[in-house]
Amino acid sequence: MREMSRSPESRALPQPHFAPFAHLGAATPGGTAVAVGRPGSAGLAEARLLLPLTAVSRAHTTRTKVASEVLGAALEESVGSLAVTRVEVRADRLVIALRTFGEDLPDVAARVAAALSGDGLFAPDRVRTAAARVGARITAAAGHPAAVARAGFLAAVYGDHPYGIPPTAAHAAHVTGAELTALLAGPPAAGRRAVVVGSGAADALLAAAVALLPAPTEHAGDGDGTAPEPGRPRTEPVTLLLPEAPQTLIRLGGVVPGRGDGSYPALQLAVLMLGGYYGSRLTRVLREREGLAYAPRAVLDPLGRTAAFTVEADVRTDGAARALALIREELHRLADGGFTAEELAGACNYAVGSMAMACSSRSGTASTLTGVLASGLEPHWLRDYENRLRATTRDDVEGVAAACLASAPTGVVVAPAPAPGLPSTAPGSPPAG
Repeated sequence: MREMSRSPESRALPQPHFAPFAHLGAATPGGTAVAVGRPGSAGLAEARLLLPLTAVSRAHTTRTKVASEVLGAALEESVGSLAVTRVEVRADRLVIALRTFGEDLPDVAARVAAALSGDGLFAPDRVRTAAARVGARITAAAGHPAAVARAGFLAAVYGDHPYGIPPTAAHAAHVTGAELTALLAGPPAAGRRAVVVGSGAADALLAAAVALLPAPTEHAGDGDGTAPEPGRPRTEPVTLLLPEAPQTLIRLGGVVPGRGDGSYPALQLAVLMLGGYYGSRLTRVLREREGLAYAPRAVLDPLGRTAAFTVEADVRTDGAARALALIREELHRLADGGFTAEELAGACNYAVGSMAMACSSRSGTASTLTGVLASGLEPHWLRDYENRLRATTRDDVEGVAAACLASAPTGVVVAPAPAPGLPSTAPGSPPAG
């Protein structure tokens, strides 16, 4: 057990490296296609279709979930047993993931593109069925501590921006096919991305990626493809009372620069040192030293051209105030340069090794590349991934930690009752007990 709890810098391991992969690309009126040749067994191919979304309505997050439900059912009907399909939804994008045999890839790509371009995709009966399922899931999750914490955190970070409005069963009940059509058609079609990773000739893989892009439609979107800027976040965390919560849930963070920003490598390393792996500071302090939390973590979640920074810790209620103080202490220690060169090198090695591991399979390569494209970057961004990280200095990390992490993070604490040391209780919280 003690061996597992050591931080990466304490182990004498070889320094990992990340070798970027070659790719082919083609720009079309329907979007950009990217293909990566990757030898492997079983002749399988992975494909991803990235459809950007624009948030223009308070019902945005609900609409994305209903659209995802409709697309999942429609694609299963369209491709049948030829491929395994999955639809992943985020506030800024829908991603259709496909796994199929290389010989079936052209047929699968054509079927998916045809289904997305068809007039019957968001037919009333499909939308009603999908909306009912989404509404039922939302209702079932309502009141769950994790759901309350997530909704409260997004509201704190994004304010009145559509990203900060959680999905609701009431919104789902009123979603229409026209709204879902506009949701997909709002951003310019040229912003769509198709990625194919498989074995065989690269030009054939690229042709399949091009075929996966649906034809541009004449449907008008809700806007011009530009999302409104996020509102000003709340400057101080608040406590949401949930008497039935068995633990206290801490969620702190805010909007920070995204992958395309020059400070992102330093930001990534700072977050890793804070809580990005098992031997990070939050694990050592909150779990091993204090026994307050089982799996605290800090994450960066790229969303469009920005990212959300989140500290998550589900802690013992009798130690919640202590945990909150320790999290803030670790944030300020990073900003003040309270870390060693070995700790920084360990985080860098972890980041490089994780990217190498993520891209060691066709599925991982396809998903990683799609995430890069979703951030508004080109595939060659990965070419200098390791060099950017290894060129990051401790001054870089100190600066970004001070500017982005330790500077008054917002968020929520979900607790069963008020307690000394916790933020003030939010208006409208249920009475404790």
